[in-house]
Amino acid sequence: MKLALYRKYRPTRFEDVVGQDNITSALKNQLIAGKLGHAYIFTGVRGTGKTTLAKILAKAVNCPNIADGEPCCNCDICRGIDNGSILDVTEIDAASNNRVDDVRDILEEVSYMPAICKMRVYIIDEVHMLSNAAFNALLKTLEEPPQHVLFIMATTEIQKVPATILSRCQRFDLKRIPEELIAERLMKIAQLEDIELTEGAATLIARLADGALRDGLSLLDTSASLGDTVDEAVVQRLTGLTDKSYLFQLGNAVRNADTVECMNSLQQLYENGIESGRLLNELIRHYRNLLMVRVGKVTLKDCSNEMQKRYEFESGQYSEKELLYNLNVLSDAADKISRSLDREITLELAVLKLAEKGQPLSARAKEEKEQPPVKSSAQFTREPVAVKPQPTEMPQEEEEIPAEIKEDDSDQMMFSLPEEQPTDSFERWEDILEIVKQRNRTLGSLLSKSNAHFDGTHVLIEGSDIAMAFIRDNKDSNQILKDAIFETTGKRYPIGPWKKKETNVESNNDMQNLIELAQANGIEIERK
Repeated sequence: MKLALYRKYRPTRFEDVVGQDNITSALKNQLIAGKLGHAYIFTGVRGTGKTTLAKILAKAVNCPNIADGEPCCNCDICRGIDNGSILDVTEIDAASNNRVDDVRDILEEVSYMPAICKMRVYIIDEVHMLSNAAFNALLKTLEEPPQHVLFIMATTEIQKVPATILSRCQRFDLKRIPEELIAERLMKIAQLEDIELTEGAATLIARLADGALRDGLSLLDTSASLGDTVDEAVVQRLTGLTDKSYLFQLGNAVRNADTVECMNSLQQLYENGIESGRLLNELIRHYRNLLMVRVGKVTLKDCSNEMQKRYEFESGQYSEKELLYNLNVLSDAADKISRSLDREITLELAVLKLAEKGQPLSARAKEEKEQPPVKSSAQFTREPVAVKPQPTEMPQEEEEIPAEIKEDDSDQMMFSLPEEQPTDSFERWEDILEIVKQRNRTLGSLLSKSNAHFDGTHVLIEGSDIAMAFIRDNKDSNQILKDAIFETTGKRYPIGPWKKKETNVESNNDMQNLIELAQANGIEIERK
C-alpha cells in the first residue's frame, strides 16, 4: 500500500519542521541547557506540526546521541519512537479516550520507572476533548509529576482547556505556515517523488491549504493521481475552483439585493462541487480583503497582482461599516455551521441576511445620475456592470438612545455617553481581556489597547470606534464581555462605551485596530 505523502515526509528532526522556527529554537535551547519542563502544550490550527513536534521532543529527551538539541533518528530508541514500538512513549487520542478511567490508567503507570528510555513520555492529542472529570484527575499529577515523566499535549481549541491545566504547562502557539513556505516544500517533495508540479499549481495548493502543510500534501497526493503533470487546471478541476470571480459575482448580487441571483449563484457553486463550509470561509476572507484594501491600501499576500487590483477597484464600492457588518454576519454563521443539521441552509440564510441590507441596482443607478462620474485606473467591470454606488449606511441605532447608559430587552450594549465622567479605573480589566481573547480572538484584538472605567453602576469601555461598533453589532461579543466580567469579579454589570469629554477628535487607532483584526484572523499584510 502506498504511504501518504504527509506521512512519508513527516519531519523527524526540529530542523525539518516548516514555519515554526521560534518554537523549535526554544525547545532546542532548553534541551541543550538541560532546563526541560515537565509539561508542554502545543496549540494551533490543524496541519501545522503540533503532534510532529511532540514526537520529536519525545525522541530528543530520550536519544542517547542527542547533538545540539537534535535527536539522531538512527538509534534504536529514535526508530522505536517513530514506529511506535517503544512502550515508554505513549500516544493517546483524547477524542476517543476522554473518560476519567482512561486518564486514571495513565496515572497508575507514572510511578513506574521507564524500561528503556530516560523518561516516560505521554503525548495527549486533542487534549481539549477530555471530560471535566478527566482533567481533574490529570491536574494533581501535572502539578507534582515524578522526575522521570514528561507530558506533551496538543490541541486545536486551546480555549476549551481549563486554566488550571494551562498554568502548569509551557505553552507554545503554532502559527499558520506561510503560503510561500508551503509552496516551496511542495515543489521539493514533488521533485523527490518525480511529480511534475508547476509553480502556479504549487501556489494554488498552498493557498487552498490555508496554512496547513498536511492539507497541502494531501491535495498534492490526490492531484498527482489524476495525471503525470499537476498544473493549475488539474487542481482547479479537483477542487471545483476556477478563479475568485464567483466571490465577486456573489458579492455584487448581495449588494444589489438580488436574492434570486444570490440563490442561483449558490446553487451553481454547490453543483460545481464547492462545499458550503469552505465557501463560507472564502466569503469571510473575501470581505476581509476588501476591508483591508478599503481602509489601508494594503498589499494582500494571498493574491496575485491582478487580483489585488480587482480588490482595490471593488473596495471603493463599499463603506467600512458595510464590510464590518458583512463580516459580523458571516462570522456568526461560521460559529453555527459546524453545529447545523443542514450547512447549506445556514450559509443561505447568512447570504440572504446580507442581501437585506443591500440596495437594488435600479435605485443605485437612479442616485448615480445625480453624481459626477468616478475615474478608476483599474481595468475591471463588475458583474453585472453597475455604476458607482453610494455607500450604504447601516441603520443608525444611536439616534434614539436615551442620554444615560442602560440595557434594553435584547441585552445589547447601549451606545450613549454618560453625562458625568467616571474617574475610577475598573479593576482587573487585563484579566478580563485575557478571558475575552481566549473566547473570541477578533474581539480580543480590537480591545487589546482599551481601558475600562467604573461609575458605580456600569462598566464603561474606552476603546476605538471600530471596537465599539463591533460589540454593538455582535450580540455574542456583548455577552462574552459580560460573562468575562462576571467570572473575574463575581458580579454582573451593565456595560457601555466611554470617551473623554474634553475631546471630539475620533480615535486615530482605527487603522491599526483593523490591521490587528486581520492579523488575529490569520491574514498577514504589509503596507505599500
